[in-house]
Amino acid sequence: MDIKQEEIILRLKNLFLIPFYVLSAVYFVLYQPFLHYPEETFSAAFFKVLPILALIGFVRMNAGDEDIIHNPIPKSDFHKFTILGLLFSSIGDACLIARETMFIPGMLFFSIAQAWYMYALGPGNKGSRLESIFYLGGTGTFLFLECSIDGIFMKFLVLIYTGLIFTVGWRAASRFEREQSYPAFLGFAGILLFTFSDFLIAINKWKFYIPFTEFLVMITYYGGQLGIALGTLKH
Repeated sequence: MDIKQEEIILRLKNLFLIPFYVLSAVYFVLYQPFLHYPEETFSAAFFKVLPILALIGFVRMNAGDEDIIHNPIPKSDFHKFTILGLLFSSIGDACLIARETMFIPGMLFFSIAQAWYMYALGPGNKGSRLESIFYLGGTGTFLFLECSIDGIFMKFLVLIYTGLIFTVGWRAASRFEREQSYPAFLGFAGILLFTFSDFLIAINKWKFYIPFTEFLVMITYYGGQLGIALGTLKH
């Protein structure tokens, strides 16, 4: 399917996304990740997670249910599990403000978030070329990082997380292959950006220094979560 630029721009102009855009800009202005890592403070963690909380509201508002006030939980498992993925991602976000002391808890919360995204997307196309591509990609990524990671426990965590995020990527790609819709495309693009953001963190932590790491990580991370949220829109 030919993905038209006008259609994607139309999705991005959704009025319910204004809080996300504003709060993302506030975070970048206040903490300037393009210059340095944010301070390890409660306020930095608070402002860092606000854009993701705004996306939770966006997904809930677009779930299609009536009477949101009395029924805050969406009826659709797809929307419900996506919201849980965003929620656990925000907790992982807060942990990673203290990037040394809270790295493992942050990684655990992001693993839970990936599991929720995996449940939201449903099964992938078994035995397909896509499954092989993502399997090989995940294996290659882990082997590339593994030799630079100290400690069996950390290697195990990286193995689990790599398996989860590449499985989510495979399921998102399978969804797009089945539906050939704009939401499915945007959801898949979001997962790819999320994966790239995590890859930057891993490279910077275990391989070599990347200039403007925090800025690149946050741009791709927020973009990835935006794509995932847009993936829940109706066709």
